[in-house]
Amino acid sequence: MKKSVLLIAMALGVSSSFAQLSTRENDDRVEKIGARPKAGDMAFVFALPLSNDSGKAKLFDGNALKSGSLLTYKYYMSDDVVIRLGFRLMNENSTIKGSGLDSSAQYNPNGIAAPYSGVKDVRRKEKSRMYEIVPGVEKHFAAGNIFDAYAGADLYLGFGRDMTTSNYDYINGDHNYMTTKTGTTDVGIGFITGFNVFIAHLPVSLGLEYGWNAKWTFGGIDKVSTDVAVGTTAYTEEYKQDNSTTSESSARYSKLKRREFNAETNQDVRLVLHIYFGK
Repeated sequence: MKKSVLLIAMALGVSSSFAQLSTRENDDRVEKIGARPKAGDMAFVFALPLSNDSGKAKLFDGNALKSGSLLTYKYYMSDDVVIRLGFRLMNENSTIKGSGLDSSAQYNPNGIAAPYSGVKDVRRKEKSRMYEIVPGVEKHFAAGNIFDAYAGADLYLGFGRDMTTSNYDYINGDHNYMTTKTGTTDVGIGFITGFNVFIAHLPVSLGLEYGWNAKWTFGGIDKVSTDVAVGTTAYTEEYKQDNSTTSESSARYSKLKRREFNAETNQDVRLVLHIYFGK
């Protein structure tokens, strides 16, 4: 009797469930597509270069999460005006200091034709630094929640400096000191066009950028200073060398300047991913 009552109750419950399912109404709510950023929003920017061309008018590859890539961000000044900023700070240093073990070692580090006795002291230092900053601005035109088109401009500033100091003192009193300094300045401007496609209701968009670049390069000249003493002969010398591949790097000059200008379309073609966030 108890089993029969239980079975009847279960049957009534199932029937009620089917009745509810059969009379259920569809949800009329419509999910929005896209999450277009507004004034005050910001974005992390990740850019994958699509152009394999390493042309001289190239400003920067973007930020593909590689060593040496620019850190890139955006800020929405208004709904349709965006400030861009990319920057890179690189600094490398290495130093070697030592004293010779005895006078039996013979060493001639710079090819000077003289019989050195053993090295007494050595001091060698290498420095390399590179600062890059790329400010820019975008003007957006499409106001839809799916597709976004824009045009803009970037200013590229790059400052590099390398220095190598190599000082050797020898037991017999000879010495050979050499310092090489190289400075480079890059100035560029790029006009870009691009578009974004907003993904679902996520704060994410995927797009493409391309345009025209111009770039000026100044410097790239090695400034060399030497101080050499071998026996009773001692002299100092200062000269300049062109370290580019377009000339003979071993030639020495008292005065030397170097400048390059290059302009080209589509030197920087980038697939761009934005991840947006608010204050």
